[in-house]
Amino acid sequence: MIVYPKEAIIASLREFFSRDSFYHFSRDSFGFANTTDHTNLPLGADLPYGPGANPDLSHTLHLSTRLFIGENYRYDGIFYPAILVKHGGSRSVPISMNRDQGSIQYENVIYEDGYGNQTIVHKPKALITAGAWEGSIIIDIYSRSLRARDDLLELIAMWFTEINFDTLEDIGIVVKPLNIGAPSETDDRNDKLFRQSITLDIRTEWRRLIPVSSVIDAISFAVEFSSPQPNSPVAANLTINTETTMVDIIGNIDLG
Repeated sequence: MIVYPKEAIIASLREFFSRDSFYHFSRDSFGFANTTDHTNLPLGADLPYGPGANPDLSHTLHLSTRLFIGENYRYDGIFYPAILVKHGGSRSVPISMNRDQGSIQYENVIYEDGYGNQTIVHKPKALITAGAWEGSIIIDIYSRSLRARDDLLELIAMWFTEINFDTLEDIGIVVKPLNIGAPSETDDRNDKLFRQSITLDIRTEWRRLIPVSSVIDAISFAVEFSSPQPNSPVAANLTINTETTMVDIIGNIDLG
C-alpha cells in the first residue's frame, strides 16, 4: 500500500505526459527526467511544435523535458512546472470480521475404478486470507504560470477519473472520487510560484492462498451396503476396511 501505488501512479503520469506535445515529459535511458544543458542549442529548441513552427527544430523535442514528474521531498522545487507525488497515509480495512480466515478453496478430482465407476471428490486446495487497504496519494502541482497550473490540474484529473481508471483497476488500484484542493501562491525570489493539489483516495485489496494439497496424505471413502427392499436387515459381517494413500491414488501422475 505504501510503495506500489505511489510508484505506479508516478509511472502512469510519466507515460501520459510523454505523449503530450506541449507539456512534454522527456526521460533519459534510465527513466528519469531529462534536464540537459541548453547551452549552444538553437533558439526555440525543445519547444512544442504546432502550425507554423520551424520544422528544422522538430528533432530537438526529446532533448530536455518541459515538465518534471517525481517523488515529493526528494525533488522539491528543482524544475518548474513540476508534479510531485507523495503518499498521504493509509489504513487497513478488513473485508470480514476474521479477514476471511477459515475460508477454503476446493478443487474437484475425478476418480475412476476398474469397473468404470466414477466419483468426484472435493479436495481442499488452499486456505484463504484476504483484506484491503484504503488511503490517499497526494499530487502537488507547482508552476510559475497560472495557465500551466490550471492546464496540468485538468489533465491529471481527467487522466485518473476517465482515461486511465480501467488500467489502474487492472493492476489492483481503484481511484475513488478525487479531491481538488484550493489554489495557492507563494513568493519565490523575484517571481510567484503557483500551487494546487489533487488527492486521490485509493483502495487496493490483497488475497493470500496457502497451498495445502501437498499436506493431504489420504482421503477416506465410506461405503454403505443395504438391500433395495425397505426394512431389510443387512447381512452380518459385511464390512470392508481399506486405506489408500494419495501416492497410490495418483500413481505416476506428474504433479509439477
